[in-house]
Amino acid sequence: MSSEQVEQAELVEIEKAVEACNAVAVPDPVRVALVRDLKPIANRLAQYSAATAMTVANKEQADEAAQVCTAIAADIATVKQHEVLSKITDGLHQLHRRFTGLRDLFVAPMEFNRRTLKAKVVAWQEEERRKAEELTRKLQAEANAKAAKEREAMLKKAAALKTPEKAEAIRQQAAAVIAPTIHIEAPKSGLRVSKAWTVKNIDLDGFYAALATRPDLRGFVEINNTRLARAKAANPNMEVPGVVFDLITR
Repeated sequence: MSSEQVEQAELVEIEKAVEACNAVAVPDPVRVALVRDLKPIANRLAQYSAATAMTVANKEQADEAAQVCTAIAADIATVKQHEVLSKITDGLHQLHRRFTGLRDLFVAPMEFNRRTLKAKVVAWQEEERRKAEELTRKLQAEANAKAAKEREAMLKKAAALKTPEKAEAIRQQAAAVIAPTIHIEAPKSGLRVSKAWTVKNIDLDGFYAALATRPDLRGFVEINNTRLARAKAANPNMEVPGVVFDLITR
């Protein structure tokens, strides 16, 4: 596909997205229907909120609370199943997908291109860093050897002297001969990069065994209460050390 064809396809997607946006605009008749059907429920919301303070201490009060629960459930179903509201919601979902697709049409290829180029730059920088470190070690070893050779020569000279004072002075000079610290700076590009540690592998047996004696590691373990509850529901006789299950009625 040529660049002109790609550009044309992107413009078409933009136009479709704008049309979809216009399609979900709420006309006046729809607003009237929403107000007509949902306003009575809105008026009952305060009553439902106040009902949460009801005392349920006998059958009469329980029956009254159950009637309110049934009424709330009916109003919830009315809102969720409302034809106009559902169409608007579906339209908004489609609009979201349309604009997400439009965004990805631009962003996805650019992100791929950037990742590809960045990987090449990072690989070059790492290779330059490796070469610089290797050269640093080589030159540092040469400098250390040169300093050691110079010290050895001075110590031999001191050993050949018959004057103790002069010999000691040369030995002190020899001790002061220290190789310079070598550092080769690797070339870098202007690209901003970041470094981060990642977990390459986990020995689960070793990690779990360490939890018994390393409380500081327990914060890295997430206990899935939902899975535990589902396992208990599937097998009511299941027991887990340290876990207390409670059977509740909703």
